[in-house]
Amino acid sequence: MRGTHGGVVSTGQSHECERRCQQGDHRTCIYKFNVQEYHTLGRACFQCPSVVSDCTLQDCIAADGVARSLLTVNRQLPGPAIQVCKGDRVVVDVFNWLLSDTESIHFHGQHMRDFQYYDGVPFITQCPIQKTFRYDFIAATPGTHWWHSHVGVHRADGVLGAFVVREAGQLQSYDVDSAAHVLILQDWLNESTLEKFAGRLYNADDDFASNILINGKGRNLAVKTKGVKQARTPLEVVRVTPGLRHRLRLINAGSLSCPMIFSVDHHKLTIIATDGHNIVPVTADSLVIYSGERFDVVLDADQPIDNYWIRVNGLIDCEQKKCVGGAVLRYEGAPGTDPAAALAFRPYYPPGVVVNPLNSDGAALMEVSMVELQAFDPCVLQEHVDRQFFLAFNFNAINNTLLYRPDHYPYNAVSKTWRVKKPQVNNLTFVFPASPPLSQPLAPQPTLCPYGQEAPCDGDHCSCTYVLEAALGEEVEMVLVDEGTTGAENHPFHLHGYSFHVVAMGHLGGKTTLAEVKALEAAGGITRKLTNAVKKDSVTIPDGGYTVIRFTADNPGWWLMHCHLTFHSELGMAAVLHVGNPSDLPQVPQGFPACGTFMPQL
Repeated sequence: MRGTHGGVVSTGQSHECERRCQQGDHRTCIYKFNVQEYHTLGRACFQCPSVVSDCTLQDCIAADGVARSLLTVNRQLPGPAIQVCKGDRVVVDVFNWLLSDTESIHFHGQHMRDFQYYDGVPFITQCPIQKTFRYDFIAATPGTHWWHSHVGVHRADGVLGAFVVREAGQLQSYDVDSAAHVLILQDWLNESTLEKFAGRLYNADDDFASNILINGKGRNLAVKTKGVKQARTPLEVVRVTPGLRHRLRLINAGSLSCPMIFSVDHHKLTIIATDGHNIVPVTADSLVIYSGERFDVVLDADQPIDNYWIRVNGLIDCEQKKCVGGAVLRYEGAPGTDPAAALAFRPYYPPGVVVNPLNSDGAALMEVSMVELQAFDPCVLQEHVDRQFFLAFNFNAINNTLLYRPDHYPYNAVSKTWRVKKPQVNNLTFVFPASPPLSQPLAPQPTLCPYGQEAPCDGDHCSCTYVLEAALGEEVEMVLVDEGTTGAENHPFHLHGYSFHVVAMGHLGGKTTLAEVKALEAAGGITRKLTNAVKKDSVTIPDGGYTVIRFTADNPGWWLMHCHLTFHSELGMAAVLHVGNPSDLPQVPQGFPACGTFMPQL
């Protein structure tokens, strides 16, 4: 079906823009996203999972065989993949069919340079979508990326999909780069995320994952949910040709605190890129991938013709219910069966080298951190920066009025069962403004508070729209600190609008403080890697440690930066980077939606 811009409208099947890229061949690629409430094992599934073949029928979402409500785009999990070439024009028409919620779509990894209004963050770059909205931009950042909702907990409930931007030519390190070799890894709940979110905040529930899906498929192996029988639902099958080297594109679309160990039985992984940036290849036996991150790995199909497990073992909040995801690596000529080995939960690294280990700075012999990787394209960073920010991520015991009523059931008066600490950055809860400062720069913004100044507080709970200001062209450094006073959770950090160099990482123990890291910095105790530091847009901050990143503030706009765990970011573990002035931005698109408060004087 042809669209009005000369492109081809995606129906969720193969799209014309999925092609071998050639110099000068730029196309308009149009996608129609219908966002709606849906259900696993619904009427489209007929007798699935009792009849396994029914699980693959159109519009059937079997997931892990547990019936639950979810949100979908085009009745798919994951939603339709966007696979285009660098320089293609991408048009995504979003139709909000939800009964009561708004929507927005963020294109994670696309920097939206010259298209800032389509970054997809409600109340920062646009108003949330009530009915329809058209995203229209050039795919300028090559590599493995993804798109997802940026409203509430919608991402965790299924509003997400792959976004791959290829270039003409290919690296010499692989033979096959197939659209079918994109793997979306996703922690999964056996109830709606909103129900889990409310239960965690108000009813002493846990925030543990139920399972891990690979491309929306899994099996409820642990059978921990009351009344649920184990179903032999289909798993993802990755088909490879013996003797060829295959590029696998891995995306962690998780929403919970669930770092994932990725490995393939009897195969090495050669890591060639992360977050869309090529690196000097590193061969490993496993890697850890955090929410928001992407890794491109080359798998050499050099083993006997057979079926092998692709294993994804969950850590932290995936450990309690023994969450493990599995897909089948199937050689051409192998039978259509599961591998003979058992698919079991293993919360530890396989023997050998592990890249991007959890809560580690790579000091151990067989562990390789992000700082130890080498950028493929040589680069040397300058010694000094123009602007430096220190940002402490932590959970604080405060009487915030979202969860407590200080005069009736304050935090310290309820039992430990009912105490939920508040995720914050620099002891501040981020709140969204009433209107997007990017597209409505003249609208009043009373909630804004700049870095380094006092924020408004209600008792011991301080909240505002926390803004870090940088002038256009400045060299910026951020020292990200995970103070780690609650649990052993790391915080995967994501910055919109930019890629950054990872120049330092340290693990100081089970916990630390911002003051301790500042003192370490003042004493010259943080060594920076300024030559060939790898570039990313999402990176882990070790629990009880720090990660230091650098970038040039050359993309003007208002850019959200946040922990990529849904329960953390939605409760305020975020801030905004503001770069440049309105005169540095393109014109606001004609007819762009506006929003704000309506509180006339009485």
